[in-house]
Amino acid sequence: MKLNKTVLKSNKKLLAFMALSYLDKAIIFLLPLIVLYFFKDKTVYVTIEYIYSVTVVVIPLLDFGLSGYFFYAYRNSKNHEETIKIFVSVFKRLYLLISLTGILFITIHYCGFEFEKYIIFIVFRLLFVLATTFLASYFRLNNKPEKAVYITLFSNFLSLLFLFGYFFSNSEFSLWLIFFGQIFFSLFYFFKSIIDIFFSNSRKFEKSQIYKLTKKALLFSWPSIIQVFIMMSIVNYGKINVLTKMTLDDGVLLSLVQRLSMVLFLTHSSLWAFLIKDVYVDKNLLVINKGILLKYMVILTFTFLMILMITGVYLVYSYEDLSRVSFISFLIIGQTFLACIYAYLELHYGRENKNIIKLYLALFSGSLFVVLLIVLNMSFLERFSIAMFVSTLTSLLLSIFVLYKRNYKLA
Repeated sequence: MKLNKTVLKSNKKLLAFMALSYLDKAIIFLLPLIVLYFFKDKTVYVTIEYIYSVTVVVIPLLDFGLSGYFFYAYRNSKNHEETIKIFVSVFKRLYLLISLTGILFITIHYCGFEFEKYIIFIVFRLLFVLATTFLASYFRLNNKPEKAVYITLFSNFLSLLFLFGYFFSNSEFSLWLIFFGQIFFSLFYFFKSIIDIFFSNSRKFEKSQIYKLTKKALLFSWPSIIQVFIMMSIVNYGKINVLTKMTLDDGVLLSLVQRLSMVLFLTHSSLWAFLIKDVYVDKNLLVINKGILLKYMVILTFTFLMILMITGVYLVYSYEDLSRVSFISFLIIGQTFLACIYAYLELHYGRENKNIIKLYLALFSGSLFVVLLIVLNMSFLERFSIAMFVSTLTSLLLSIFVLYKRNYKLA
């Protein structure tokens, strides 16, 4: 009876956290769509998706593997509180360094050599994602994952308020509206990091400790860093080239369907944020927890089916060539579904410090993706969609085979 009450309480907590997380993710999801619906500008919409995609590809290279190493170090630490404190200290120094580098790039663009039209938005989007990703890990290890959601919820809600304000006042749209909340928080965290590092009376860590942790994080995470970079490059390759290699209508189709399929990834992220600690602290390294996996798959599959139905309704009312757009949409949504399962299973490699396997799988996936892009003889959008789906499916099957050969068991 006591066990059932504990399970029930855990499930209620999961549902409450997911509800809050979904509210936050709903605003993130809707912001670009609201711009398209309110201001009727397809070029602006695909530009926003372009900025988001560049950020997603670059972000894995920026945190030196700290976020990925955080849970592993926590799991193997004898003093959890000490581990968390030094990680926070190292991250704030890294955040300051990346912030100053971003400011340098902005200065070079506007005062010397123009190299990226949307550099300001890309830099602040990178800083925002970098900070909130680390803080999500930090608050999860403190058993307060909802606090990370409050941060992104406030930042995105702020942008939403500005967007509605401009629309109802008939003011001209500006990209600043979308990124205002993210810029605000990035600057806030920048100055907070300065205060904490240089003016706070909190404990100071030796440079040797900081260097040692950074080195360990890089040695642990470098395969994952390259792996995530490759996978994100594959998924976002289309939207990065949307302004140069596709018609505007194809660009909108790709961006809209990938945005709808993003609900799958957001579901995965919410589940991951809640379940990752339970997976990592499990002492049975070669066991995949059947209960956690089942809970994950049921929620993810339900979300997948809902997105297919919603997308189908949208396509029926928006396109005449249903066979083409339906085929492309299924490939895009299906790839996201497979990629989420792939990412969940990969979590177990990191738990046993075998990230090199993740790198090999990513290199295989990336190579297959490039080959298919070159070999297939059709329009860019079809080539990209097929190459993305096939490479992800093949990598997922290969990952399952590797887990089987490593004697992983469901229990």
